[in-house]
Amino acid sequence: MERQPLNVRIYENLKAAIIKGDLQAGNRLTETEVAKQMKVSPTPVREAFRRLAAEGLVKIVPWKGVVIQSFSDEEVKESYQCREALEVLAIRLAVENFDEQGIEKFRGLLDQSFEAKSGTEIVRLNSEIHSVIIEYARNAKLKTLLDLVSDVIFHDRNISAYNSSRREEINAEHMQIFYALKEKDADKAEKAMRVHIQNGLAYINQENLSKKKGTTSPE
Repeated sequence: MERQPLNVRIYENLKAAIIKGDLQAGNRLTETEVAKQMKVSPTPVREAFRRLAAEGLVKIVPWKGVVIQSFSDEEVKESYQCREALEVLAIRLAVENFDEQGIEKFRGLLDQSFEAKSGTEIVRLNSEIHSVIIEYARNAKLKTLLDLVSDVIFHDRNISAYNSSRREEINAEHMQIFYALKEKDADKAEKAMRVHIQNGLAYINQENLSKKKGTTSPE
């Protein structure tokens, strides 16, 4: 951690605090307050805030600072309904277009995800895996529609990446998706994608319920 740039260290510390619940949803942060607490200048704090906002973990409010992001149960439910419909369509389209280059790219990302240690790296790799599927779907409108729920997806992807049990499940689910794509089996690919997204929603719902009860899931 000490070898990382200052803004990255601040970002990782804030991110861990948000995911663990030390910084609760709805709480407001300011550059000056965080900089003072961490004994740094506001500049690396500002950069860390931008990264967190891009991942859906905070919301930047002009002239007011940063608010820890939260989504209602209804927002999560609706976002996952849209995500499932769109990513199932994406993988059915991708099956038709997947080639050896796509298989190698997907496999390489899978191998990296099995070895990844940090939550941030796991989120990046998981996002790239899904991006490969969207890429091979070759449907620009579909990608645009998925971008509309990306804030919830990235937010929840970060939450899941910090739980070791869920990480293992995600790797196994991605492997099933990989096999289906390799076999060019559209029905198998659709089923694997549905299971993956539905399991993700179930995990997030459980996490949200635990937070409401004041408990957290073990790492």
